[in-house]
Amino acid sequence: MLELSNDELLSTTRAVRKRLDLERSVDRDIIEECLKLALQAPNGGNMNNWHWLVVDDQKTIARMAEIYNQGLEDFIATFGEQGYAGADVLGADRIESSTQHLRDHFHELPAVLLPMVAGRTDQAAGYPGAAFYQASIWGSVIQAVWSFMLALRSRGLGSAWTTGHLWREQEMADLLGIPYNNFMQVGLFPIAYTKGVDFKPAHREPLQNVLSWNRFEEQ
Repeated sequence: MLELSNDELLSTTRAVRKRLDLERSVDRDIIEECLKLALQAPNGGNMNNWHWLVVDDQKTIARMAEIYNQGLEDFIATFGEQGYAGADVLGADRIESSTQHLRDHFHELPAVLLPMVAGRTDQAAGYPGAAFYQASIWGSVIQAVWSFMLALRSRGLGSAWTTGHLWREQEMADLLGIPYNNFMQVGLFPIAYTKGVDFKPAHREPLQNVLSWNRFEEQ
């Protein structure tokens, strides 16, 4: 079995929740430095149809935390009697504990990034070329967001890709003055230094279980 070294893990990044250092401030300069690198990522037609909102005002972050948690409650309410479909996934208990930790401490984050992209994919469903339209929009911002997370990682900071607030995207837009009909929110990304940098590889299905050559074959 291939083992990844910590240096090799620098080429990717773990989702960090429990090990975010909530007591250490993050200078705006380092966030802007990471964003400058992120903006070098490819985007469709080089249109730069994105906007990046960083919040470091603690009162605003506290209100964002409320919306984030309310959104997750909306999501949990959809489980019904069957419960969460991923409950039997290996490590689900650790994921749940980590997610709950972030929920409990979101209001203490030193900074939060909220990226946006122009256009709305939720208006494309059912139209010819909908998959093309959606993939083009998401592909024009996800690469930059991931580059931002990698830039954080290389500087001793961490983040996690969270989307719970999108159940209440309009409410978040109203709070932050975002023109909802023109910009779609990508997620909320905590920004903080990490407590240590010795992250371990996560469980993943072996490559041979998820890889096909030349023609799709479900394992």
